[in-house]
Amino acid sequence: MSSKFEIIPFEVFLKLVNNFSDELLELGQFIVHDSLDQERDTERLYARLMYASKLVEDLLDYHGAKNNLSWYKYRELVASVLNFSSASFTMKHIISRMEFYEIGQELAFLNASYKVHGFLFTSLARLCQELLAEARRLGLNIPPFALKRERFSNLSSDQLLESDIADQDLLEEKKNIVRITTAYLNISKEFEALGFYKQIPAAGLSTIIPSKANEELLRKYEMAIHNLQSSFDTYVGRHTHGPESHQLKRLRDHISIALHLLELGGRLSHFYERHIYDVGHKDFYRQIQGVLMELVDQDRLVDAIVNYAIFYCNEYLAKGKGLSQELLNHYIQRSEITVGVPVKLGFHCRPCMLVAKIVQHYGGQVEMVVGEDRFDASSILELQWAGGKVHRENLSQVIFSGDDRALADIQILASINYGEDTMGKGISLPPELSYLK
Repeated sequence: MSSKFEIIPFEVFLKLVNNFSDELLELGQFIVHDSLDQERDTERLYARLMYASKLVEDLLDYHGAKNNLSWYKYRELVASVLNFSSASFTMKHIISRMEFYEIGQELAFLNASYKVHGFLFTSLARLCQELLAEARRLGLNIPPFALKRERFSNLSSDQLLESDIADQDLLEEKKNIVRITTAYLNISKEFEALGFYKQIPAAGLSTIIPSKANEELLRKYEMAIHNLQSSFDTYVGRHTHGPESHQLKRLRDHISIALHLLELGGRLSHFYERHIYDVGHKDFYRQIQGVLMELVDQDRLVDAIVNYAIFYCNEYLAKGKGLSQELLNHYIQRSEITVGVPVKLGFHCRPCMLVAKIVQHYGGQVEMVVGEDRFDASSILELQWAGGKVHRENLSQVIFSGDDRALADIQILASINYGEDTMGKGISLPPELSYLK
């Protein structure tokens, strides 16, 4: 079968790239010229640069520049500019909105943010300078430097339009708050399990990416947090009534900062893995890789990913857990159930573990009530203490009180003797409890 493609001559392709590169090279000159004054960078500048570099990257990829000796370096520089303009856009957003986020940010986070911001801008300026040099080598036309500062005014502001749309109660808003806060707690618990609860010394950073953290992992959590924020904005009212309105705003801020940090980490991880990390490419590719490593400080890049984006994402997800728990416990539907005690062996380790896992899965408050005493049903240890009292008083039934979602599953678990036979051997769980496996 004959190929659908034909070889395009260098001169013809040069003219084509010229037609698409004018705005990119014009903006590149502006970035290089502006690099001595980092306060002048704006989201609008980065957005324009993202669009212009993406357009040229697509053109180059459509024509196979990745596999061409003449155009490969130009293609890698364009892709690098795209990565760093996108990361800089996110970083500028974080910097601009930081004072409006109610996340209890500390001085260390503020200082780290400005440090990463400076690193990204400096790296982008170096990449643009190299891009312009490569464009000249190829024979591309460099537009005359004519952009004015006024074209790139700041996006962020401390002014708001009057809020004059009447409040209204959204359908099932309380249920959606319960769903969102539950999801937040589960995501934060998962992310915390990755182990980035402290910053890593410089000597240990080289072992982190991609073995322990990588673009795929960060994009996974970015999507989860993005979905959480989207659900919040769709199903939670703009002006929720009552004292919880301020708490909901704070929760939205914690979700937002986590999302932007994951966006930043994912974009920088993409650049590191795609353009810097050595996976055994041919010598020619390594030469271009070496050029990029001279332009972008590899140590500072990995530090920005791990000790800034990932570390502070974990930090602020963890800080939002208490707030999310309070909101969840306020909005959950509460009820009580009376269930039997596990036959023969009572509340020993396995039944207690399964009950606790159910409660932890939903996140809402549930207590086991034994006489006048109440025990936290999310704690295996407290359930075992309760089980000791049940055994001493020879009780055949106990009460569970709290989140009715968890109670429904505890009722199912109790109906199959808490997942074990009378000899204490585990039995199959029904599909409704598959998450316990």
